[in-house]
Amino acid sequence: MMNFFTAFRGYSVALCLVTLIVCTGLFSALPAWRLDLTDDDLYTLGDGSKQLLYELSAPITLNLYFSRSLAGDLPQLKDYAQRIEDLLFEYQALNPKNFIVNVIDPEPFSEAEDKATAAGLQGAPVTLGGESLYLGLIATGDGGEQKIISFFNPERERFLEYDISQIVHRLGQPSAIKLKVLSGVQMFGGYDFASQRSTPPWAVVEQLGSVAEVQEIHPPQTVIDADVLMIVHPQNFDDTTLYAIDQYLLGGGKAMIFVDPHAEINARAPGQADSSNLPKLFEAWGLVYDQSEIVGDSQWGMRISTARQGPVLPHVGIIGLPLESMNDDSVMTAELESINVASSGHLLLREGSELSIEPLMVSSTQSMLMGSERYAGMQDHGVLLADFDATPLSYTLAAQIAGRVSSAFESAPKVALDEAQGSESLTAEGDAQEKTSVEPADHRSSGDIQLIVVADVDLLSDRLWVQVSNFFGQQVVVPWANNGDLVMNAVENLGGSQLLIALRSRGQYARPFEVVNQLRTTAAEEFKQQEQVLLQRLEELETRIASLTPAADGQGQPMLSEAQEVEIEAFEAQRLETRKQLRQVQHHLNQSIDALESKLRWLNMGLMPMLLLVVMMIVLFYRRRTSGL
Repeated sequence: MMNFFTAFRGYSVALCLVTLIVCTGLFSALPAWRLDLTDDDLYTLGDGSKQLLYELSAPITLNLYFSRSLAGDLPQLKDYAQRIEDLLFEYQALNPKNFIVNVIDPEPFSEAEDKATAAGLQGAPVTLGGESLYLGLIATGDGGEQKIISFFNPERERFLEYDISQIVHRLGQPSAIKLKVLSGVQMFGGYDFASQRSTPPWAVVEQLGSVAEVQEIHPPQTVIDADVLMIVHPQNFDDTTLYAIDQYLLGGGKAMIFVDPHAEINARAPGQADSSNLPKLFEAWGLVYDQSEIVGDSQWGMRISTARQGPVLPHVGIIGLPLESMNDDSVMTAELESINVASSGHLLLREGSELSIEPLMVSSTQSMLMGSERYAGMQDHGVLLADFDATPLSYTLAAQIAGRVSSAFESAPKVALDEAQGSESLTAEGDAQEKTSVEPADHRSSGDIQLIVVADVDLLSDRLWVQVSNFFGQQVVVPWANNGDLVMNAVENLGGSQLLIALRSRGQYARPFEVVNQLRTTAAEEFKQQEQVLLQRLEELETRIASLTPAADGQGQPMLSEAQEVEIEAFEAQRLETRKQLRQVQHHLNQSIDALESKLRWLNMGLMPMLLLVVMMIVLFYRRRTSGL
């Protein structure tokens, strides 16, 4: 009997081992299961990225270059690099056949570093010996075409998935973006009658040529075929062209529209505003833009000499928009530092409009609206500043527009056959030209329109963002503002896949203690207010002392009077008291911050593990009780 039980136990142990091995093999063959509990689902790919990967039919290889051996003293960068690596392997898990990921450490003076440098990756110097740290990506398509991310800037972290998916999309669609420009200004060069000489193309046109196939078109247009349509300074467009724009957008087309209440680059008559508008389309969409109003900004007005080499004063109509004026949640403006605009208008939505508006650039709260005709006729911007009465309002200068809209036309306009078909009409002598009616394609957009509207044309001109010089016969363009980058970002964003729109900003991996930071900000503000009180007291006291005429001693030296000595003693007492108050305010606020930090530390390091332990004990107790029954 004992032999039977011994043999049974032996067989049972062997069977358990075999079962364990088989189950381990089966579980290892199954795909990994992960649960993303982070806010914004940071470790979960968006639907747009998933769709791009499912549609990927040709293999692409992504080589992530990270100098891990040089990042020992940079823990934050190591964490960010680990997040990039994890995200890339999330991509690979969805399409392992066509999405290949390699992680490479380009050690100094190695062949891998040479390849990274040759491809255009940027290295950040980390040692005095010239060693550079790399954190970039080289993506290679099936045909050998390469796209790179030269360096993963941690400040661009919230666009990480967008940037990677954008590269996947570009490799899958290797043809350049087809950009058509419908312009009312001489962006592509021409003959300037004022100077009586030919003018070269604007720098923005040359820059756009690096990312798109740029083609200039002119009214009238009956059908628009483009990946992106750029409309600049539209003036008195005929209904045929307006209808073509209308149908292009309703059919899913993507457009940028630049209008202006006073395009200084195009002004031909001194003292008269040269404005542009698309009133028929804007009114149908519910977009409000008044071409008779110019936004003035006294806070961010660029400092320029007044008339006849007068004093340097802020020009309220020529605005240098800083970083804080731009939308840091938009991929188009997040990394820009400065945009210069001149005599810009503003945008808003009519009440009841079906559109949504996302501001890209806004004025400061020291702004006001000025009449465009008065502004155009003003020769001295010092007068504008003297008459300036700022309101506590901020105005939208550029915006991304989305939403479903209806056509601005009840029916298609009638056009001549030579305009509709590109050939001359064959008509009998004396007969009127034969007309044809182009039937409307759509009267309601099937989805959200994709539109960017900028209420300024001058920002495209060279004078507001580049310095052009001649170097031994070659034209050298040096940007001093980010106007061109804004246009490039917008064209690349619009020319990308529809699937990428929702990926523009997915949240941040680094999560600061917002309450603590808010307390610190409050402390700084209160301390600054107290400091201003002290400075004001100092100034008042110095004024009172200066008002007293000091007596002179026998040698002609100024001598303090009794009144001055009393003032100084009072000042010393006030200064000591104020400094004491400042220390008390700072001490109390620091105590609040320290108490909050201690509470958060206790919650993270003490309470949460205790709760987890309690849950585990409850589960263990329940399992034992169940097995006992």
